[in-house]
Amino acid sequence: MRLYLVRHAQTAHNVESRCQGWTDVELDEIGLQQAEALAGYFASRNLDAIFSSDLRRAVSTALPTSLLKGVEIQRTELLRERSLGKLEDAPISALRQAFDDEIQRTGESRYRARPMGVESAYDVMARAIEFTRLLPDDQDVAVFTHGMTEEVLLCHLVGAPVESSRSFSFANASVTTLRWDQDVWVLETYDDTRHLSANEQ
Repeated sequence: MRLYLVRHAQTAHNVESRCQGWTDVELDEIGLQQAEALAGYFASRNLDAIFSSDLRRAVSTALPTSLLKGVEIQRTELLRERSLGKLEDAPISALRQAFDDEIQRTGESRYRARPMGVESAYDVMARAIEFTRLLPDDQDVAVFTHGMTEEVLLCHLVGAPVESSRSFSFANASVTTLRWDQDVWVLETYDDTRHLSANEQ
């Protein structure tokens, strides 16, 4: 049993360093090419199920793989990116500043803080844990999600605390692979983007 964690492909917001959160943006032209490259990555791999955030940038990333493998996309809000409240569509620098200001004002942990209606890391972790209960037994599964959600999901799968999530970072259209082995998830590949380089040649 393998679990493939896939961050959605590139959007204009990624290029412009703008917050996306639950803003339902589409992939840009490079992102669409990256989604096709992901289908190539999965072409020679077994895939029994595909789960995706219900936001368009994740679904569009999953679609070429779904069509190629003949596996239906199961969409769920549990895999959405962190909701960014009043900071949706703002520069990422504004989000960082809001967290710094909130922590200084309240003394709250960075992982529990909710400045301007932003979901905390613990909030996103709760969704990630709930999602894992949907995973089928003994099947190879691809999960198409978002950067922050993938960070906390990986923490949960490998038994790390949510505070470890900042240790992880995922490129657009990257694949992180885990194998179920003797009752634990074993990390096989991390933030793999080699399929994107092959697509550019």
